[in-house]
Amino acid sequence: MTISIFSELTRVFDPFQDNLLRRGFIPSKDTLQIIVNSLGLFQKKGVPSADEGNMKFKYLLTLLDAFDKRKLQISGQFYAAILSEGARLTGLERKVASMISQFKTDAGQKKVHVGESLPTSEAKLNVSWVEILNDYSLFKDRLDEIILPPVRVKTNEREIRQVLFAERGVSYARRGNARAVR
Repeated sequence: MTISIFSELTRVFDPFQDNLLRRGFIPSKDTLQIIVNSLGLFQKKGVPSADEGNMKFKYLLTLLDAFDKRKLQISGQFYAAILSEGARLTGLERKVASMISQFKTDAGQKKVHVGESLPTSEAKLNVSWVEILNDYSLFKDRLDEIILPPVRVKTNEREIRQVLFAERGVSYARRGNARAVR
């Protein structure tokens, strides 16, 4: 896929994001799958250039922010596509994908605070996922002073494996001795 084809996809899907989401249209799981397939994610043939990958990842974050504005859920496959693309690109994109996995919430769960005062967010700044990608150097020293949007994921039984595999690709775990020495 060349940059011009990606520009064409952006031209086609921007009205989706701008007009349809604002008018109350709730995209189906099939719509999200069409977006993933159109961007060529999860394909093993050919490795896209870094610039093309960055543009795809930024576009996926734009859609993620648009879904958050409407408090909509994303499918497990779409969530896995975002994480996998971030892991494939490495660097800052992988760090942002790792942050996305940390802010994942199960779409079916409700948060209830019992016996605690409600968390205050008066002094905190709301930052979108695209803003954190574009201006990470400004925010990296003050991550505790910002609020990132939750990622509402609805995962069915068939997507759990794909989601767990994608989350493993962006997790930053300490590397220890994998085997005990005998």
